[in-house]
Amino acid sequence: MAITFSQIRFLAFFVSMLAIETRLLAAASYTVKDIGTLKGGTALARYINLKGSVIGVSGSPHGFNNRAFFWDPQKGIAELGTLPGGDYSAAFAVNSSNQIVGESNVATTIRAFLWERSSGMKDLGTLPGDTASRAFGINDAGQVVGYSSGQHGEHAFLWTLSAGMVDLGTLPGGNSSEARAINSNGQVVGFSATSAGARAILWTRAAGMQDLGVLPGDMESKAQSISNSGQVIGWSTSSGSSHAFVWTSTAGMQDIGSLLSSTSTIPFAINGLGQVVGMSNTSLGSRAFVWTSSTGITDLNTLIPPTSGLVLTSAIGINDMGQIVAVGTVNADSQHAVNLDDPRHAALHVHVFVLTPF
Repeated sequence: MAITFSQIRFLAFFVSMLAIETRLLAAASYTVKDIGTLKGGTALARYINLKGSVIGVSGSPHGFNNRAFFWDPQKGIAELGTLPGGDYSAAFAVNSSNQIVGESNVATTIRAFLWERSSGMKDLGTLPGDTASRAFGINDAGQVVGYSSGQHGEHAFLWTLSAGMVDLGTLPGGNSSEARAINSNGQVVGFSATSAGARAILWTRAAGMQDLGVLPGDMESKAQSISNSGQVIGWSTSSGSSHAFVWTSTAGMQDIGSLLSSTSTIPFAINGLGQVVGMSNTSLGSRAFVWTSSTGITDLNTLIPPTSGLVLTSAIGINDMGQIVAVGTVNADSQHAVNLDDPRHAALHVHVFVLTPF
């Protein structure tokens, strides 16, 4: 039987992804690049796409004049501006076409935006009767998710160019919801209120909103991201402690563990190979981690050059090439407590680093 061109292309893609996965699983070290900041000296990343482009927010460490930014490996960092009448913006996600979503203030409220190089920043509006919105995720088809809010609370939305903003509803008994991410298949994750507390949710057009449950003994959960294969990550909480999970339709919700002496672990991103990154609160403060099903959870600070002088406090994103975007500080002692949210450490500006496996 003759092999079609599409089959050849799929096999080539499969072989290339297998080679990448083999290399990444064997990788024990990362190179580190500081991407710089806008005026003000501090930055916080939110996402890294397959091209290695990074988005986030940068400005003053005290919250003044913060702007959404886009960083390109060849062109460096650039400000995205604000919506008309605004003086603040932040970017939360970017797709492979470099379409960017986030939030910007306007004269009296906060609005979700979609930014494109050709047309700049566009206000995505709100659900009927609402006054504010925020956008957290976008897929390669240009579908955007987030939440819209007003006098009746917050509701998760799905925005498309053809249909505009559509309310995704809530779980039974709930009066609020948020959408955090969307994959290439249009599957949406986030969380919804219920009579028993917040629950991680998976929404699909065919089945609507599904409650993903909680880890044993926990009370609430929230979903943060979803891979194109449908793996969901998030955290489940009880008595002030958070436990990172990976959920699949076949195995349900699984605890991925934590770093030594950790009190809470929060995952932020998962790639197509099932690698997860996030932060774990330890006795020395927050530390960035990477997790795989074969190696478990590892402190990223042990995988960068020991002479770098860096402390990585959180890993925010990971792409299918295994590149990680993390935040942290320079000229800090990794053997002593570092907490970038502590006013006593205000002099330690937050920097964004791209980590590339080798």
